[in-house]
Amino acid sequence: MHILEDPSELSARAQDLLRRTGRRECPSRFSLPIELWQVHDHARNLVPAPMDLIIRCEGFERKFGGLRYEVRRSRVVNGDRYETVRGWEYDHLGMKTRAWQDPARGGWYFEWTGERVSKPCRDLIHTDGSVGTDVDGASPYLPIAPSLLHLIESHALTDTVATWKPWPAGSLAASAVTLLDGLVEVPEASWSSSRWRLSDTVAVMDHDTWDRENPRRLTLVWSREEAGHRQVQAVLDGLRHVPTIRETP
Repeated sequence: MHILEDPSELSARAQDLLRRTGRRECPSRFSLPIELWQVHDHARNLVPAPMDLIIRCEGFERKFGGLRYEVRRSRVVNGDRYETVRGWEYDHLGMKTRAWQDPARGGWYFEWTGERVSKPCRDLIHTDGSVGTDVDGASPYLPIAPSLLHLIESHALTDTVATWKPWPAGSLAASAVTLLDGLVEVPEASWSSSRWRLSDTVAVMDHDTWDRENPRRLTLVWSREEAGHRQVQAVLDGLRHVPTIRETP
C-alpha cells in the first residue's frame, strides 16, 4: 500500500508533513517487463537485473512511487536568516533507471529523483534499504540514511523547525550541546551520521558534511519562544567566559 494511503509507520509529525504538502502523481513505470532491465555489474558491464534489485525497485514504486512533498529549511547565512522550500520527488525512470553493483557493501543500488534541485551527485536506494549518494556511478556508494522512512522523518523535523530561530552553523560544538537542558533524541529521525535532539523550545541536528576531502561534523541549532532563545544564548555566553588555559613555558 502507498505511504499516502497508509502512513501509520510514520510519526504524527511526519504524517502531518505529508497531509499538508504531500500528493501523488503518476509515477514512471517499466513499459516493458522488468525482467528485461539491464544494469551495470562491478566491471561496468550491462547484465540482467538480479532478483533482489527488482524486488527493491518494485517495492519502492508500490510504496513511494509518485510521492511529492515540500520541505522548508531555515539557515543563517552571513548573519541573515534565509528560508527555502525544496521539493522531493519519489520516482525512478522506468527502463531508463540506472543501477550498479556495490562491490564494497554487497548488493546493488539504483537511481531515483530525490530532491528536485541541480546537484552534482545521484540520489540512490540500496537493496539493503538504505538511501545513499555517489558522484558518477563509479564512486563508492555513500549511505546517508538507513531507510526512506528515516529520511521522511528527518525532513519532517527540518520542516517543523523552519519557523523557529536558526542560529549560525557551528555556534555550538557537539560537546556544548550537552549544556542545553531537556533535549531528547528523536530515534526515528536519527542515525549514526545525522542526529536530531529536541525539547519544547530547542532543536539540535548534528550531521556529517560528506566532504571526502575534509570530513567533519556540523551542528545546527534552532530555538523558539523567549525561553528557548535565552537557553541557547546562556550557553553561548557561558562558553565565551570560560578562561583560556595557557601553557607554562
